[in-house]
Amino acid sequence: MKLIKAMMVCSILAIVLLVVSCQKDTYKSRDTSMLKAPPIDTTPVPVVDTSVVIDDCDKVDGWQVAGGNPVLVTTGQKAGTGYIQGTIAAGQNFMQFIKTLPAPVNTKVTLSTGELKLWFYVQDVSQLKLDGQIQFSSAADPDNKRIGWGLAGIIPTLKNGWNHLFLKFSDGYLSGDGGPDLTAMNYIKIFFWTAANAATDQQYGIDDIRVAVVPPPPPVEIDNCDKIDGWQVAGGNPVLGTTGQKEGAGYIQGTIDSGQNFMQFIKTLPAPVNTTETMATGQLQLWFYVPDVTLLKLDGQIQFSSAADPDNKRIGWGLAGIIPTLKNGWNLLKLNFSDSYVSGDGGPDLTAMNYIKVFFWTSANTTSNQTYGIDDIKVVAK
Repeated sequence: MKLIKAMMVCSILAIVLLVVSCQKDTYKSRDTSMLKAPPIDTTPVPVVDTSVVIDDCDKVDGWQVAGGNPVLVTTGQKAGTGYIQGTIAAGQNFMQFIKTLPAPVNTKVTLSTGELKLWFYVQDVSQLKLDGQIQFSSAADPDNKRIGWGLAGIIPTLKNGWNHLFLKFSDGYLSGDGGPDLTAMNYIKIFFWTAANAATDQQYGIDDIRVAVVPPPPPVEIDNCDKIDGWQVAGGNPVLGTTGQKEGAGYIQGTIDSGQNFMQFIKTLPAPVNTTETMATGQLQLWFYVPDVTLLKLDGQIQFSSAADPDNKRIGWGLAGIIPTLKNGWNLLKLNFSDSYVSGDGGPDLTAMNYIKVFFWTSANTTSNQTYGIDDIKVVAK
């Protein structure tokens, strides 16, 4: 009897142990119910302003105006906490804003890269005489070490109210002593007249005077290569590739068939294109697709013309120097006008470009078809 009871107890104990051992353990490290994806950072990327402040016009300190004292207006300003106001009183016809800076300012630009920016408030543009100047000096003097801009050409572009002026140093006129030291500018003067004595008080204002680097002009599209219209290639018809392009809806393909060794891409543009650049400032950019660089012969050219002709009014670049820099696949070529060779007739009219040609060879006849491509041909400022 005792033996039976002992056996029953052991059996019950075994069952209990079996049940306990079959229960699933819960590990917090495996429980993802409380995990949350990290929040998406929607903070806008800050715009870095590299301009140099000449005067923020938030104080009247050091400012002079014609006909009285300058006034700091603290409503309607374009930046900061206020702007400088001057008034041509009824019966008068002249205004000027003058300030000698407390310390010289390094503009960090050159005559070819910089521009003066300021906000200019005009109550009634129709009353202004086409005269006056904006002068910017490093000699604390409007007549020495100065760059200036005539208001006769600026006033017709103004509207009543605030106007944001962008004055390129390259458009300014320099004083006879060679112009200013742009690392030590210390004086600004703006002066002008009304065409007749004012019948009522006329208020003018200036705000947020600074120097910045002139932004590059937008690219000028020569051909976006989204259509085969007008394109010629060697060995057959061009093909529009619509996958893998670098821009837009497609790119122009040309194939050197097995047993051949030459390819060219040619287009005469339907209308002349003004590049807006000079030989010193311009750069031709295009994407060039090469399936196998090792097959290319160090020869060929890229030609860009205003005569619808590869041999006249042309600039060009030899591919012998470019091919060693290429890789298989797409390559962005950046070709400075200043690095090109110019045709003997003086080169192209960069305001009326109308022809492009790219031609090259493989070192030997190909043993399989080789497909090349070009895309997104444009001119930019280098």
